[in-house]
Amino acid sequence: MVLPVQPPVPTSARRAAKWRRLVVATTDDSAAPIARSMAEAVLPASMLHEDETILLLLKPSPLFIVLTSLRFVLGVLLVAILAVRVFDLSASSVVTNNHVAILATLLVIGRLVWALTVWTSHIYVLTNQRIITIKGVFNLSMTQAQLRKIQRTTLYRPFVERLFGLGSIGFATAATTDFDSTWIMISRPLAVHEQIVAAIQRMQ
Repeated sequence: MVLPVQPPVPTSARRAAKWRRLVVATTDDSAAPIARSMAEAVLPASMLHEDETILLLLKPSPLFIVLTSLRFVLGVLLVAILAVRVFDLSASSVVTNNHVAILATLLVIGRLVWALTVWTSHIYVLTNQRIITIKGVFNLSMTQAQLRKIQRTTLYRPFVERLFGLGSIGFATAATTDFDSTWIMISRPLAVHEQIVAAIQRMQ
């Protein structure tokens, strides 16, 4: 089920500072739950049930910003280099090498800023009852599933993610090839997946 939610992402310097202080992952079943006050700093207060315990509160790895921008950045750099080498962009030209360099730089910065905005919008929550996935910049959505209804979790690590110690986890509430939600490019994926599986087994 996908429901619209109010923007839960931090939009002020105070909330950004709280995100940096937040404990975003626990690695075993004995780890202490996330403090409710810390979670409410980045989540709508009405989202959490009174009897819920937050076990994980995650975002994608900051490498998400670079990795999702890499193809675009390389493309821009390649086009800029070809433009400089193929065309005569001397100082007397309408478009000079400096213009190309400035345009390429602005495009790269713009892409990285957009990736940062997308990264900020992703929030992943595991409680003792539910899996919650929040994402979206302009059209925010929240996907949630009761742990007892989750039939399959899949940890997949494409080469690039594995190279940087990252991984993604998909959740399905039906025996299909489609995922209801996915946590992408998270750090310590093996430990996180183990804790998710343990929480599901306790509920089922």
